[in-house]
Amino acid sequence: MAPPQPGPSSTAPINSKVAAAISGLFNRSEGADCQLVFVLDPSQPTGKSGNGAVTQGAGTQSKAAQKTLGEPLPAHSFVLRYASDKIAAQMPNARVGGSRQHMRLKWLETEGANATVAATRAPPSKKARISRAAASAATAAAALTPPEKQLPEVQLMLGGEEELPAARAAIKFAYTGHVEAGGGIHELLMLRQQAAYLQMEGCVEACAEALKQQLAESGGAAAAGASTSAGSGNAAASRAGAAAPAVPVLELYSCTQLWPDPAGDAAFAAMLTHAKRRLVAHFRDALAVLNNKERFEQMLELPAEGLEALLQSDDFGTDNESSVVLMLAEWMAVNYAASTNWALRQRLCGLLRLAQCSRAYLSCVLPVLAARHQHSPTNAAGWFPITPAAATCLLTYSLVPEPERQGMIGAGMQWGPCGGLRCIPPGWLSTQTRRQCLPAEGRTFKFIVGLPELEQSFAGLTAGQPGAAGSCIADSPPANRIAAQGLEWKPAVEWVGGDTAAGLFIGVRLPVALRAAVCDDSTAAAGVVAMAEELMYKAIVAYPPARWSVCRACGEVAWSGALPDKSFVPMGESFGWPDVFELDSEAAAGKGARGGGPRSKGNFSAVAARWAGYLQGGKHLEGRVTLLPPPSK
Repeated sequence: MAPPQPGPSSTAPINSKVAAAISGLFNRSEGADCQLVFVLDPSQPTGKSGNGAVTQGAGTQSKAAQKTLGEPLPAHSFVLRYASDKIAAQMPNARVGGSRQHMRLKWLETEGANATVAATRAPPSKKARISRAAASAATAAAALTPPEKQLPEVQLMLGGEEELPAARAAIKFAYTGHVEAGGGIHELLMLRQQAAYLQMEGCVEACAEALKQQLAESGGAAAAGASTSAGSGNAAASRAGAAAPAVPVLELYSCTQLWPDPAGDAAFAAMLTHAKRRLVAHFRDALAVLNNKERFEQMLELPAEGLEALLQSDDFGTDNESSVVLMLAEWMAVNYAASTNWALRQRLCGLLRLAQCSRAYLSCVLPVLAARHQHSPTNAAGWFPITPAAATCLLTYSLVPEPERQGMIGAGMQWGPCGGLRCIPPGWLSTQTRRQCLPAEGRTFKFIVGLPELEQSFAGLTAGQPGAAGSCIADSPPANRIAAQGLEWKPAVEWVGGDTAAGLFIGVRLPVALRAAVCDDSTAAAGVVAMAEELMYKAIVAYPPARWSVCRACGEVAWSGALPDKSFVPMGESFGWPDVFELDSEAAAGKGARGGGPRSKGNFSAVAARWAGYLQGGKHLEGRVTLLPPPSK
């Protein structure tokens, strides 16, 4: 009985010496029987992908009109015909689809040898005379030298010069079977694109694996940075991000134009699943984005696919779903016109879990967004596709007990969902919570008030006259606020002229991204929306659980406190403690008597003397706020 033969799917290791020899043939003329010529695709505008189209050397475009890119590449048909089905179709005797196709190429003779013969027959010039013996020798040598032959050409059409490195890398893979190390995310995607069109077996999968490896290698550093930032507040994140290298996962999402359809590429789809986890790990949570300048700007630059990955994930943390809504509003404020359409906005907004928003959002923000959308659905003011009926039902749904919720959605009932919930995305009613981003010990932010701000706000106050100096939050995108629960919280120092103490007050205001102007020519519509706007601008807002503290000049904590549970304040107002800072009025009076004014040279001003016990380095006072998780229900 004959021994069993390996099937077509069997693989046997090749002799290592043979493999090394084949790998070493890349870009070498030794044994080459053709050459690859990279040509600009005339049907593609410059910069557009030519998809590596392969043509024969005797194409319809004249040789003079062709624009070659780079130098020709010596090639070996016995390698390329088995590595690339696309190129194999142009190779002599290659079997394609069961039929035999032949490459109709001519061996082109150069004029080198014949020119030498012609030169020997020309009469000698006065400037350069050749002896008859030398001429005879040259003629004899020319007769013995066969005409030089130019290797047959296989043209590879490219969309532009920028595709040349990827095309050469794809050909190199045919020889080596390896993706070269050192290429970045963009280069790997370009290589994958060329390999896919050339049907370079194994190269597409190798690119996906190389992409996954680069994302994995960057994960350790990203995780370490996230841990440091989470442990010591946004100041540490600012220091770590000052010289932060490029983030591979962000580079991947900046190249979505090079992505294949994941549904048709299993290897890329598997890599993309890994990439989404890396993206979530990089951004961490909504508060880490909204309160960190670097992450905030990176989030704004994400394509819709990146933002969608964050909104889909249960592991993308938040303090409250309202902060996720604010993050989407910030992205829409920048990307609405250039990067979105109706279907995309529907898809992104459908990933929000609106029933888990704060009471302020459900009762005040969402109804206003619904009114704007109802009267201005085609401009940026109406970006959120929600109806007033849906907004009302969402508020009710969040307040009623579970049995009534089941009745509202029509669970097991003949009547089906109530009117406002009949056509909403299922995710809006989701009870699946995102990861709570605030640990039990809380997340701490530093705020400072500089001496120039103190002098500007307090130097000219008379007895009984109030004044306030705003703070600056380290590394915050708008540098004078903390984002939490979808709103902005602003610490400020308040002092009344002549008092011996000053206070710390916390104000709340509406983020700019939610203060969109309504663009509608209808006066009646604008009036309806204006009435709805009052819900937002006159809302009563609950303070988030937090601990507040201020430091002495030596850095030690001088005071700490927390607002009472269930503290509320109208939007735009502030609440706090009037006697946090004990001031040195006697020192200030002495400075005033000697004529020391604001920013006086050679000595402290009266303001600096009054606040000296809190001025670190004589330059600014410093405080902390630690946001705490909500109490367990």
